[in-house]
Amino acid sequence: MLALAYPDRVAQARGDGRFRLRSGAGAWLPTGDPLSGERYLVVADLGRDTTVGGRSSAPRSERAHDDLRIHLAAALDEEDIEAAAGDAVEQVATLRWDEDRDDLRVRAERRLGAIVLSSVEGPATASAATTAALIDCTRRTSLRVLSWSDSARTFQARAGFARRALGDQWPDLSDEALVATLESWLAPRLAGATRRADLERTDVLRALRDLVGHHRAAELDRLLPRTLAIASGHEVPIDYRGEMPAIAVRVQELFGTTVHPSVAHGRIPLAVHLLSPAGRPVQITSDLPGFWHGSWAEVRKEMSGRYPKHPWPVDAAAASPPARRSPRPRT
Repeated sequence: MLALAYPDRVAQARGDGRFRLRSGAGAWLPTGDPLSGERYLVVADLGRDTTVGGRSSAPRSERAHDDLRIHLAAALDEEDIEAAAGDAVEQVATLRWDEDRDDLRVRAERRLGAIVLSSVEGPATASAATTAALIDCTRRTSLRVLSWSDSARTFQARAGFARRALGDQWPDLSDEALVATLESWLAPRLAGATRRADLERTDVLRALRDLVGHHRAAELDRLLPRTLAIASGHEVPIDYRGEMPAIAVRVQELFGTTVHPSVAHGRIPLAVHLLSPAGRPVQITSDLPGFWHGSWAEVRKEMSGRYPKHPWPVDAAAASPPARRSPRPRT
């Protein structure tokens, strides 16, 4: 009867004689009150703090926060609340990122105002809100939650260099641009996604190629290839992250190369990082023929003393790369 008469005064225990009213306000019972251990109350008489001998009878931890004292109340159980509240009990689902699990979780609560009657936590279900939460996680981590393969980062670097060197008709695939447009390129790939693992399974390379477009991606492969075939027959990766695309290769593998390596149909020279037989830097050049006819003599003189077992021809431009060793047969 009291709960029907005072539906806004249903209260839930918070411990130590403290209670939370349906409205969210706090209230308290004096220490030792027989009702202080009840889980739920309905408050019939609620007023300001009173003091005894100049001292408040409120629990010490609550004096600074709650000045409403419960003077008269009755205990309730959850069935009483259900009967009195009726349709006022709400089902509330809250999505949140669980830092301990490092994953998206949903908390389903039955609430009467600020009072939580029951709570169950579990995995999220597929929905627009779940997709939005996964997008927010991707934005918050600056794309790090996605599984970036080396191929995806290489493609991004190639597309970035194309935009810098060949014009802004090439789309911006920088991390900043991707973060700013997550709803347009990532959200459609998250249909049915509910957790971090679904983000990690996203094929980032395919997404980037789709942003560039099929025909333009093929053009990128022609103009700015991932690798370059050199005189030794090896394919070496091209690094597009700097101001100039670059390769790093042992100098012997370029013997006989008379035209400087380039991309974009010869329009953009590569920065060639020449390495010793031990893989240490020797020189960087953007004019390999000029290097052979210039500073090669000094490099040859120094390197032949350090690595006498390796070839150091006088005319490197006319020499052939050392023969590739055949794998040793298994016994």
